[in-house]
Formats: sequence, structure tokens, C-alpha cells
Amino acid sequence: MTLMRLWQEYKTCHRDGYQYSWFSDQYRSWKNPVDVVMRQNHIAGDKLFIDYAGQTMPVVDQYTGEVRQTQIFAATLGASNTLRKEQAKLAKSEPSS
Repeated sequence: MTLMRLWQEYKTCHRDGYQYSWFSDQYRSWKNPVDVVMRQNHIAGDKLFIDYAGQTMPVVDQYTGEVRQTQIFAATLGASNTLRKEQAKLAKSEPSS
């Protein structure tokens, strides 16, 4: 859709509306500062966002030297601007009988 077509549609609904030059100036000034980032407003304590951060990663036990695979758990409160992360202990799988 062109700006001219947009203005023509505007004029069909608003016969006494802006002329093309003013309409196009206003449109360009409205369009330029629009940020492509989706901003979300959160009320403090209202939401908790949780996730596991991708694939497992090796963690070495500092006392035994044992290497275990673990997942990283991440959580944040919507309005807190802080991130909580924890190592999640994986359950050992038992061989099926």
C-alpha cells in the first residue's frame, strides 16, 4: 500500500481532513519513532516466567571430580528486572527390567 492510497482512503472517510502534504508529514513523523521491540508492562508480583535454558551442560563436582550433565533452570518475576538461575539435578534413570 502506498502513502497516496492510504491518504485517499483517509479522505473518503474524512472529507474535511488533512491534505496530502500534511497527512504525509504526520504519517512519517508517526512512523519513524516506532520501535520494533515489543514492550510489556508487568505488575510487580503478578507473573513468574520460568524456563529451562536449553540443553544439558557438564558440571564437575569439586570434591569427587565426577562430571554430571545438568540442566539450568531460569526464572524471573515480570517486573523485577532480575534473573534467578539454578542448576537442576537430573534424576538418575534406572534400567528397565
